[in-house]
Amino acid sequence: MPKKDIKDTGLQITEIMKVGPKVPKITGKDWEFLAYELKKLKVTPGEVYRIVSEKIGGTNVRFEWKMLRLTMFIWARVKEDEGMYLKPKIDTVRGVVSARKYKQFFYGYYPDLEFDHEKEVRLLNKLIADKGVRPYFNEGYYFYEGTKKPIPQKVLDKVLWDK
Repeated sequence: MPKKDIKDTGLQITEIMKVGPKVPKITGKDWEFLAYELKKLKVTPGEVYRIVSEKIGGTNVRFEWKMLRLTMFIWARVKEDEGMYLKPKIDTVRGVVSARKYKQFFYGYYPDLEFDHEKEVRLLNKLIADKGVRPYFNEGYYFYEGTKKPIPQKVLDKVLWDK
């Protein structure tokens, strides 16, 4: 992947972290019949929006959610690195999943699902350990929280792999 694409992805994720997920309210008389039919099928508006935006809108909800979770984890590790020592990764994962911001983004991307803290801890921990995710732990994907300054590879290596 070219360096420009990596930087663009990092900037997009940083922007999403600022403004939150885009989930508009569906209102108006044009939607009454559709709403009635969806209620009969027991489909929530959030579920409909998620499916339609992924299929038609060109957004990749799964990729964005993965990158947001990794970004929140990296930010937590960088904050820990400023202190005396790094906590074990599982403790950082628990802290990230317990954060209010994590839950808000979870419900923003998956409003139709129930939040299960232990399941989310397990999934994030598994995601971080997955070898297929390693290419995303490179410089250019992550920026310091609240800035557009990229986190250097040296810092990423220290907070992710340093023993």
